[in-house]
Amino acid sequence: MIEYREDLRRELEALKKKAETIFKRAGRVGAIDLPLQRQGVERSPSRIVRPSGPLSELVPGQPVEAAGRGVFYRVLAGAEAIWQDTLALHREYLDALANPFQLEAAGLEPLLALKDLRPEEVCYLDLETTGLSMAPLFLVGLMYTDGDRLVVDQFFARDYTEEPAVLGFTGSFLERFRALVTFNGFRFDVPFLHERMTIAGIEFAEPGIHVDLLPIARKLLKKRTPDHKLQTLESFLCRRKRIGDMPGSEIPDVYHEFVRSGDAADIAAVFHHNRLDLLTMVQLVTIFLANTGEP
Repeated sequence: MIEYREDLRRELEALKKKAETIFKRAGRVGAIDLPLQRQGVERSPSRIVRPSGPLSELVPGQPVEAAGRGVFYRVLAGAEAIWQDTLALHREYLDALANPFQLEAAGLEPLLALKDLRPEEVCYLDLETTGLSMAPLFLVGLMYTDGDRLVVDQFFARDYTEEPAVLGFTGSFLERFRALVTFNGFRFDVPFLHERMTIAGIEFAEPGIHVDLLPIARKLLKKRTPDHKLQTLESFLCRRKRIGDMPGSEIPDVYHEFVRSGDAADIAAVFHHNRLDLLTMVQLVTIFLANTGEP
């Protein structure tokens, strides 16, 4: 048993070293701070005081009309404007997709589907909702390759009445992609979208390929990490730790408060939380695909 545990420890260390090699440049190893905090946000042991203001000021975007379903708020930006050295990260992701993939580790088989697609055909998805079931969805976060750029695209319902517009636009927008990448999307994100779209009377044609990174991480890492939560993998494999992130358990209440008050102080942090989740998924795919050719 001791020898077995020692083998697992060595395997995890080897995977960590690969992650460090991929993401060793400045800005990718260490702590990721929220942009809001770099704008002079006060810290205290119990809470973070974020700057107040309207959504348009703290999270620049624009209203978009979703054909026949009303208006929602769209935030579209190049990822290089959000994270340091993202251009290099994106190049390494593209290289990982293009390079030969020797299937050395059990559990990586689903990633083979991504190797047969153009990068522009792959979309990463993460939802922010007000509950786990039969509750409104308010933010759809997407990340995808657009030409030579990695972009983040977020569809936001500024109040409960805008959810159908977000859902309708999401359903139409995802039709351009052949593959969807999620984290726990088999059990949560995609069933949740189906549920909310059914309630809204919207048909949802899921992309033909769906790669869920959570089962892959479980099979690959087993008990070599304390758990398989996204931020745990972010810490162990991407070697990053978030500072001042919005806890997921607080996100529903943050949204309800935004709808009530219109103050975007905390909802801006939710936007960034969503962006970091998407970034971590792209990094994990890069790391997993680089796990080839070595014992």
